Amino acid sequence: MKKVFLQLLCSIVFFTTIGISLYDAWSQGIPINSSPNVIGSGARAIGMGGAFIAIADDATAASWNPGGLTQLERPEFSMVYTYKYIGEDFESLPHPELEGDYSVDFSQLNYMSFVYPFQRTIKGRNLVLSLNYQAKYDFSRELDFYYRDISALALGNRAGLHSLVKYKQSGQLATLSPALGFEITDRLSVGLVLNLWNQSLIQNNEWTVDQEEYRTLNTNGQVNRASFSHTVIRKKYRDFEGTNVTLGALYRLGERWQIGAVYHSKFTADVDYEEWWIINRGVGFPGFFYSRRPLKYTFPASYGIGVAYRFPNDKLTLSFDVTRCEWDQFVIHDPENRNWLMRKRSGVSNLPVDWSPHDATYTVRIGAEYLFFNPNKPRQSILPSIRAGAFYDPEPSSGRPDRWFGLGKGDGSVDNYYGITLGAGCLIKNRINIDAAYVYRWGNDVRKDTFGFVATDADVDQHLFYLSTVIYF
Repeated sequence: MKKVFLQLLCSIVFFTTIGISLYDAWSQGIPINSSPNVIGSGARAIGMGGAFIAIADDATAASWNPGGLTQLERPEFSMVYTYKYIGEDFESLPHPELEGDYSVDFSQLNYMSFVYPFQRTIKGRNLVLSLNYQAKYDFSRELDFYYRDISALALGNRAGLHSLVKYKQSGQLATLSPALGFEITDRLSVGLVLNLWNQSLIQNNEWTVDQEEYRTLNTNGQVNRASFSHTVIRKKYRDFEGTNVTLGALYRLGERWQIGAVYHSKFTADVDYEEWWIINRGVGFPGFFYSRRPLKYTFPASYGIGVAYRFPNDKLTLSFDVTRCEWDQFVIHDPENRNWLMRKRSGVSNLPVDWSPHDATYTVRIGAEYLFFNPNKPRQSILPSIRAGAFYDPEPSSGRPDRWFGLGKGDGSVDNYYGITLGAGCLIKNRINIDAAYVYRWGNDVRKDTFGFVATDADVDQHLFYLSTVIYF
C-alpha cells in the first residue's frame, strides 16, 4: 500500500511539474531585449569621426549644431544615404547553444534638407532657414538561435525544454525639423531646431518586433510529442508623436579657433502599442491573444561641446567633441500593464526603473579634414578632400554583474565601444559636392542585457557607409 501511495505521489509531482513547464512553454517567449541605436547625420561629419559641433558648416548643422547654419551662404539641397552592417558574436557559459554569429544589414535615407540663407537682415546680420528630414534611431536586429533548458524532477528524473527562436526587430524613428540660425555678432551665432516626431508627417515612423518559437519538452531524453508548440509573437509600436528642440551656439575666437555647444532636449512621446500571440499546440485548439494599449516613451536629453582649429594654410582642420547623454531618463511608461512592476521600466534594459539605474554616457570624438586646394587658383573646377577620425562611443547598459543564481542588481555601468572613420569628398565646379564615409565601430564583452543570462555577452562589429550629395543654387 505504501508503495502504491509513493508511486501515486511521485506521479502527481511529476505531471504537475510537467504541466507547469508546458504552461510556461506555451504562454511565454524567450525574453530578448533590444534598445534603439542612435544615428549620426551626414557623410562629411561622419568621416571626421562625428567631431562636428564646432564646425557645423553644412546643412547637417541642424543635427550637430544649428548655431553653425549662419555659415551657409547659398541656397542648397542635400541628401544623405547610408548602409549599415551589424554583426554580433555571442558567447554563453550556461547556454553554449546560443553561441554564434548573428548579423543584420540595411540601408536607409539618413538625411535630407533644403537651406535658404537671408543675407544682411536684422542690423545686417545673417539669417538662415532650413527644413530637414533626420533619421534619429533605428531598431534593426535579427537573432536566430537554439535554446535548451533542463530541470530536475522527482526521483532523479529530468525535464528538458528545446526551442528554436527566430527574432527580428525592424523600423526607425525620424523627424521633420524646421531650423533657424541667426548671427548675433560677427563672432557669435545661435540656432534653434524644432524636431517633430509625428507619423502623419513621416510615414512608417514606427518599429516592430517579430518573434517565432518552436518548442518541445522531453523527459529523460524522450520527446513528448504532445508538448510541441509553435508560437508567433508580434509587437508593433506605431503612431509615435512627440516634440523636442535642439539649441546650438557657435563662437569664433579668431581666424583659426571655433567653439561650439549643442543641447537636445528631453521629451515624452505617445505610442500606440499592439501585441499579438498565436499559439499552436501539439494537441488541442490554437490559442490567440491580442492586446492594445497606449504607452509613453521618455527619451533622454543630451548636450555637447566642441572645439575646432583651422591651420594657417587653410587646408587642414582638426576638431574635438565631447557629448553627454542622460540615459537614466530613457523610460517606458506603461500604466495599463497587468504586471504593476513593469508599468514604469527602463527603455534600455526593459527592467523596472528601480532595478536598473543607468550611468550617463560620455562620447569623445576627434577628427580631421584636409582640402587639396591650390591657393594660386581661387576657383578650382574640382576640389577634393579627405577626412579621418576616431571616437569612444559607449552604449547604456544595466551593468548587472554575474552571480551564482543569476544576474545581480545593476550599477548602470556602460558598454564600451570604439571606432575609426575615413572619408573623402569632391566639390565639382562649385555647384555639386559629393561625400563618402566609412565607419568601423566595435565593442567587446557587451550586450549582456540581450538575454539576461549569467556569463553571456557578445563581441559586436559594425560597418557603416555614408554617401551624400549637395547641390548649390
